[in-house]
Amino acid sequence: MDLNIFTGYPDWYYIICIISGILASMVLYYRERKNEFSSTVKWALGVTRFLVVSLVVFLLLAPMFKQLNRTTEKPIVVVAQDNSMSLVMSRDSLHYRTGYPADLNALIARLQEDYEVRLFTFGEEVRDAGAELFDTLAFDEHQTDISALFDMMDVRFSNRNTGALVIATDGIVNKGVNPLYEALPVTYPVYTIALGDTSVRRDAFIRRVQYNRIAFQGNDFPVELILNANKMDGATLTVSITEGQNMLKSTQVPVDGERYSKLMRLELTAGKPGTHHYVLRVKANTDEVSLENNRYDLFVDVLESKQKVLILANSPHPDVAALKAAITSNVNYEVDEALINEFTGILEEYSLVVLHQLPSANPLSPRLFTRITRAGLPALFILGEQSNTSAFNGLNTGAKVHPFSTSGRNEALPMLNESFAGFSPDRELLRIVPMLPPLNTAFAQYEVINAGGNLFQQKIGNVESSDPLWTFIDGGTGRRGVIFGTGIWKWRMKSFLLTGSHDAFNSLINKSIQFLALKEDKRRFRVTARESYAGNESIAITAELYNQSFEPVNEPDASIAITDETGNTYDYTFSRSDEGYFLDAAGLKTGIYTYKASARINEEVFTDEGGFSVMPVVAEQISLRASHSLLRALSEKHGGQMLLPSDMKNLPELLGQRDDVKPLIHAERKYVPFIDIWWVLLIIIGLLGFEWFIRKWSGSY
Repeated sequence: MDLNIFTGYPDWYYIICIISGILASMVLYYRERKNEFSSTVKWALGVTRFLVVSLVVFLLLAPMFKQLNRTTEKPIVVVAQDNSMSLVMSRDSLHYRTGYPADLNALIARLQEDYEVRLFTFGEEVRDAGAELFDTLAFDEHQTDISALFDMMDVRFSNRNTGALVIATDGIVNKGVNPLYEALPVTYPVYTIALGDTSVRRDAFIRRVQYNRIAFQGNDFPVELILNANKMDGATLTVSITEGQNMLKSTQVPVDGERYSKLMRLELTAGKPGTHHYVLRVKANTDEVSLENNRYDLFVDVLESKQKVLILANSPHPDVAALKAAITSNVNYEVDEALINEFTGILEEYSLVVLHQLPSANPLSPRLFTRITRAGLPALFILGEQSNTSAFNGLNTGAKVHPFSTSGRNEALPMLNESFAGFSPDRELLRIVPMLPPLNTAFAQYEVINAGGNLFQQKIGNVESSDPLWTFIDGGTGRRGVIFGTGIWKWRMKSFLLTGSHDAFNSLINKSIQFLALKEDKRRFRVTARESYAGNESIAITAELYNQSFEPVNEPDASIAITDETGNTYDYTFSRSDEGYFLDAAGLKTGIYTYKASARINEEVFTDEGGFSVMPVVAEQISLRASHSLLRALSEKHGGQMLLPSDMKNLPELLGQRDDVKPLIHAERKYVPFIDIWWVLLIIIGLLGFEWFIRKWSGSY
């Protein structure tokens, strides 16, 4: 630490301080004529007074200490150890559980002599080891995400003296993005310790499975899989699908070649409603190195029937085709379309009716709307040139249109209403809203009972208005939606042009349909659980309890009994959270579960029932061949080197040879005013006290 004293005045001001001290001493003691003090005492008193006065005058210059503190920051070496299951599923599993951790800790101890070493494990997520050495490595993570390491480094070690990142892994990546892309901005060297086995072993396994998680009763649904077999030329594989003890499908596949791969498609028929647990297996007629990757569990929710949506139009229009394409993109909906003159179906069978340019001058309109009102069906109106606005105003939908003329039309652009709370439009839709083409609307005065229900408002040219373009109304006869113009087919085309897909438009239509067709839940006790959970995540279940005024309460206890496929029941009690209840049902294994929850208010008991599935995470079991090529590319791209476990002891020497992995010296300047230093005041008081004491001792005043 370096210390310097300076003031804001020229150096010759210091001479004034000295002269002031000399003058004060001379006036008081040199010119003293009474001879009260001896020559020695007089000199001591004079020097003391000189020091006090000079120091006090010096303080008037507001002097400051300038401290220069130098600190040395060691380079940070981050060691990240793969903690996933694939490492101990190889033939070297015993070594990785016993010998390897000791070798790794020996390396870390050597690095700690010259570097600040930080330890992390990674798999499904990155975790701080919180110790100087790896005490225990469980190797129990179900997935491997190397890219998350670079996200962590960017957050935790930005603007630090990061020397190097050392990644010990087998290179098997089954979560996150490609680490080569995620590591592009990295400026520090990356060293990799290549673990695992790169040899191709005798093994048959299911590479990938794709299937619909929702099916409808009685419908066929496909299961697609990629079947792989290594070093099993001439063997026969049996691929089967079972549900419980029932064999549903079975087929034999002859293996042709040392590196065999085949895309297969199996058809299943959806049975009774509920969650079904299917097991896909592959079995070889010969030995193989691992059986862990020969099974895949499928969970399919079979629904009783689809919701039916009816599109009725006054006349053919491209809007109708756009609506039908969007709604049928959701597997939960079945769509019928018809002109009002041709419709002969049963209206009450549908969950929602879309009315394009209806009501109109067609004489069938009044009877149609009487039936819709009587059935309490939600409806989405799309008004156009053929709409009879007087008849529409008489339907008491909560919206009215009063045209200024019979032929006046506007080109109205959509303008998002930020206060709309019915549902959240997708981000992609929000991005393209300003670029959507206008709808053909009436030149009219508009009325809606609740402007907060407006999803879009009209923008005519550059003029923003409060007139609704797309609104939702929750009335006494059911929910109503109104689109005050035609031409939404152009939105579908523009959406595809801007994004390369119809997803943004489809999402807008389906969220609107879902919002309108949603039935109000009057239950006073409601339990919410997801349809399925992954085996490596928490099973979060929430519940809500309401009093007679439908105000949320959580003072009473709420409990839940969860039953597995074999009849075992697990009892839990909900924890209270805010105005509801929360449960993390930890420890549930793979399978299908049903639950029954209950709560009591006074003497009333409320219950709710449902079910969910816990799906296995098999990513680490699919392919056990280490990917050292990925590790080599990652190291070479960032100035590091790939090391085998037998060579990792050379890492300290490699780091020591680098010019960019060196300590940093930080210099910090600090300014301290003399007036703030307590011991300066003590010096002044001490000198004055010394002078006073000598004078008193010598008999003077």
